[in-house]
Amino acid sequence: MATLYYTESGQGEPLLLLHSGGMSGAEWKPHLPLFARAFRVIVPDHLGHGRSPMIAEKLTVADMGQAILELLDELGLARAHLVGSSMGGAVALWLTVHHSDRVSALVLYRVGYRKDEVTHAGTRSMADPAYWRGVGMHKWLSDIHQPQGGPDAWETVIGRVSEALEPVTTDHAHDLEILERITQPTLIVVGDRDPVAPLDQILEMFGAIPNVGLWVMPYATHVTATNTWRAESFALEVSRFLQRQK
Repeated sequence: MATLYYTESGQGEPLLLLHSGGMSGAEWKPHLPLFARAFRVIVPDHLGHGRSPMIAEKLTVADMGQAILELLDELGLARAHLVGSSMGGAVALWLTVHHSDRVSALVLYRVGYRKDEVTHAGTRSMADPAYWRGVGMHKWLSDIHQPQGGPDAWETVIGRVSEALEPVTTDHAHDLEILERITQPTLIVVGDRDPVAPLDQILEMFGAIPNVGLWVMPYATHVTATNTWRAESFALEVSRFLQRQK
């Protein structure tokens, strides 16, 4: 039995939506009705997030990727489309690099191909509970991460994410030569002012991956409004990209 908690909706080709660090599958709620029109949408909670347990002392991208592979096996899916947001994008890229045969098409949203001290600074700032209290999301995070150990467990969850992406130890550490070997149709989506996935690194990815498209959202940081007023355009653009690959 797979470790991860997940939900399903819709019918069609399988599409996995991989949420960002510190969130849960609930991140994708605004997009589900649109994606479910054309796809069998599978939305897991990553290890140590939401309703999915931790399986080790430390959270790693590789462990999260292995858990997704186990979920695909349990569902009897040889391949699936992957859409990964931020840390979920790191998991999606890890799966594409190490288990290419399981990925049909790839959407990398708000994520580069490696972590360094500059990009990790933004990740580290989001591991501070004061950040989330400042933007008014701490109560929501407390609710979705109650299964991790109670009302304050969300603070542990966001700390795990920063640790998993620590530049010296993270397995989100690819190079351009590896990206050149990606054969899947790929779409990169990013804000033009994202300090966590800076545009210069994104353009390096765009130049390296052979079959790739790029969508740069104007006046957008790591917060791109794709859960609010951009939600419909995001789901429609990603759906069109995935359907184009048939």
